[in-house]
Amino acid sequence: MPVRSGQVCGVCYAHNWQDDGADGYGSETSVRSLREARAHGVSAVSLTSFGWMRSASSVEVISSDRMRASETMARMHAEAANARAQGATIMVKPHLWLGGGDWRGEIAPDPAHGGWDAWFASYSRFLLEHARFAEAVDAEWFVVGVELVTASRAHPERWRALIADVREVYSGSLTYAANWDEAEQVMFWDALDAVGVQMFAPLRAEGDALTTLEAGAARWLARYEALAERVERPLILTEVGVMNREGGTVRPWEWPDRVRATRTAAGDAEQAAYFAAIGATFGQSQRVAAMYWWKWFTNPETREEGPIGFDPRGKPAADVLAALCGGAP
Repeated sequence: MPVRSGQVCGVCYAHNWQDDGADGYGSETSVRSLREARAHGVSAVSLTSFGWMRSASSVEVISSDRMRASETMARMHAEAANARAQGATIMVKPHLWLGGGDWRGEIAPDPAHGGWDAWFASYSRFLLEHARFAEAVDAEWFVVGVELVTASRAHPERWRALIADVREVYSGSLTYAANWDEAEQVMFWDALDAVGVQMFAPLRAEGDALTTLEAGAARWLARYEALAERVERPLILTEVGVMNREGGTVRPWEWPDRVRATRTAAGDAEQAAYFAAIGATFGQSQRVAAMYWWKWFTNPETREEGPIGFDPRGKPAADVLAALCGGAP
């Protein structure tokens, strides 16, 4: 079943980091990979720029260019041009990557080094740089933060000020990408243009059959629709997806390098069933303006995930994605 008419069907378009990014943003490989996404009916991409923190207690956000990482602003510009040339709309979604295995949702800046004052000052510089980039490439959407749970809950007034600063340099639409269990606690949705959700909520409990996935998705949709209605904003799934492994729909947030699993037909079927359940619920909602599937690599041959991962290509989920987006696998 296709998503409802007018709903944007997007993918989180991921830079391939291997081989110093030779097949990442701005490469000929990426041109072909995005063309494949477009053939599946995908009409929008989110581009991920990165900031780096040494740990959850750090007060400094370091840009990719300063880290000499392969995902540079020059490559971001090249990929934005690629997306435009292929008729895709663009969302710029800066992420933070933390050292030591820490999660960005648990940031707690060290008070001895300036605490939240220092962190917000550094994050603001990082974010405004990327907002200017989003303006330069005429991106339709810009994301002011991704899963920054501790920062969003404790300091909503700082976010309002930061959002106002972003609007001074960027003229497009803004959202925040809330973790699936954070969205209902965010206090500044009214300052943004949409409610953004990182949709990795569990769709079933351990032991439940896959036939319960649609009911599980419907329960989460009802909660998010109620939130969107209350704040009078549309809903965007800034990320939604699951790995092709058995049990993935119980814990969709788990990362490929942190689980031990082998590829099986049952795992492939579970990923495909998840795609179908999201499409039958979120995909039909009048409140949902767009869904961005996590994820689609610039290089389909990447070794970053292996046979168990989120990218649907080469798996039954790719056919479901094409059916949802109105394309051809």
